[in-house]
Amino acid sequence: MPPATSRDFQKAAGQRLTAALFLRDHRYTLDAQYLGGYTVECSLKSLILEKTPVVDRPSKLTAISSGARMHSPIVLLGELHDLGVTLPTALRKRMKKFRWTTDLRYDSGKLDFGETVAFLNTAQAIYDWVEVQLP
Repeated sequence: MPPATSRDFQKAAGQRLTAALFLRDHRYTLDAQYLGGYTVECSLKSLILEKTPVVDRPSKLTAISSGARMHSPIVLLGELHDLGVTLPTALRKRMKKFRWTTDLRYDSGKLDFGETVAFLNTAQAIYDWVEVQLP
């Protein structure tokens, strides 16, 4: 069932993070980064929905759940900015180091382990930051 609330998105983010960490621990670095990207996406969507006025949430939910564009962390950060929310500077800087895309689903092989650890540490930090913002 697709997410309908901010908590639904954050629950999905937590599950993706748990799976990504498991994959990292077993050296499936590409798959870990792929799922880690969804951790960031779902966390940001959670906060977008939470910060959207209640009356506007149904249309915002449709907007953030439609189209490839809404997988982009940069686009989602723009949505948050429009709502007056800014990711802390340190997290923004860390996020800019990574170029996550849903196109990873077509890749095969392994990625650098250190890069994977750093990426998932950033995903975890974003998840944790969003968690504090939610009621």
